[in-house]
Amino acid sequence: MKSVPIVFAVIATSSCVTLSAEEGPTYCRDIAPLLNNNCVTCHRPGEVAPFSLRTYNDVRKHGRLIAAIVQAKIMPPWRPVAGYGEFLGERRLTEEQVALIKKWVQAGMPEGDRKELPEPPKFSSGWHLGNPDIVFTMPQPYHLPAEGADVLRNFVIPLELPEGKYIRAVEYRPSNRRIVHHAVLGMDRTGSGRTRDGADGLPGFPQASLAGVILPGNLGIWTPGWEPVPLPDGFAFPWPKGTDLILQLHLSPSGKPESEQSTVGIYLTDQPPSNFMVDIYMEDLRIDIPPGEKAYRTRDSVTLPVEVDVVGLYPHMHRLGKEVKVTARFPDGTEKILLWINDWNFNWQMYYQNVKPVRLPPYTELVMESVHDNSAENPNNPSVIPQRVEWGDQTHNEMSVVIAQVVPVNKSEGSMLWTMESERESEKGREREKKRERAANQRQR
Repeated sequence: MKSVPIVFAVIATSSCVTLSAEEGPTYCRDIAPLLNNNCVTCHRPGEVAPFSLRTYNDVRKHGRLIAAIVQAKIMPPWRPVAGYGEFLGERRLTEEQVALIKKWVQAGMPEGDRKELPEPPKFSSGWHLGNPDIVFTMPQPYHLPAEGADVLRNFVIPLELPEGKYIRAVEYRPSNRRIVHHAVLGMDRTGSGRTRDGADGLPGFPQASLAGVILPGNLGIWTPGWEPVPLPDGFAFPWPKGTDLILQLHLSPSGKPESEQSTVGIYLTDQPPSNFMVDIYMEDLRIDIPPGEKAYRTRDSVTLPVEVDVVGLYPHMHRLGKEVKVTARFPDGTEKILLWINDWNFNWQMYYQNVKPVRLPPYTELVMESVHDNSAENPNNPSVIPQRVEWGDQTHNEMSVVIAQVVPVNKSEGSMLWTMESERESEKGREREKKRERAANQRQR
């Protein structure tokens, strides 16, 4: 199986450093502030990046690699094409920043005066959002065999909130990033998860669709490269008594026995929500990609019956994904691209929250289009010799999904939007289950 290693991650801001003509950049004065502000969130012990950038020796050891990768724009891991949407946490190094790093490396990576070294950033017990109000860790690990099919497993988290509290953010932390393909957090008001939990002698219960019950906004999904973001101001999530949190893990065998014991942090607020989000799913379930096909196209769309604000977008594809685009086509015939990624990277899937919500008038058509490459020239193809690839949950299958998270401008119209999406999702859910059953039957033959 081919794999694409994550070399290193940089989180970029628009800050830059100016130098006089007589001075050259030094680590203490120029490079350390840049790395502290933009890189060490990931490049520190225990995080996703493969090496630390917290000290001069750390950085000097990898300096030439950093300069080369940044100049080649392999990093930072920011996939959207510039000019199509403005998103929180944008990670683009300016040309000035890239030139500064290159100049420092070419000068021999001088350390400079340690008196100019800034205080290192402080991180709160490994949590991106600070210490959670509630922390839940799986009581026992789930053991994954070395080989075999990917596993989708659901784990029940009994969750009771204090009176008058609402959820404003959720942060998921895997214990073993090598095997967690993605995680989905959903809510179970029925108690059915409790009755199924452990019924087969293992923690949790087998695969089950969480469509329609995934937590709203950016609370409900984690993928490699994900960084948690609280819900926007004015939004929070109520949690009725007796409701369980369901953690669904998609686990991929690594070639040796592994285990996973995840942790979930819950952040609360006492401010009730002023409105609510609706997740609009666009997904093409007809995927059937012939071997060798370099530009297999998928499409799905939905016409929104009411005026909405688009808060964020979450695209999801697997290793054959090459390009994804989300377009709003307005009733007057004009259109606007909301998100365009033309260099998809499976290792860096993210939720893209708009800096300012994008307003769409009633009867706007949202269109999701994607391109997939099933050729031998695709370095991300999991098959050395390309095989037929159909829709499916497993990594060697393919998916084409965009979740648009929207808010009705007129709160009274929210029920209309919710009803429409519930009907659409119920139909797609039935189709997914049929495909899963057919795939399971084929594996048993």
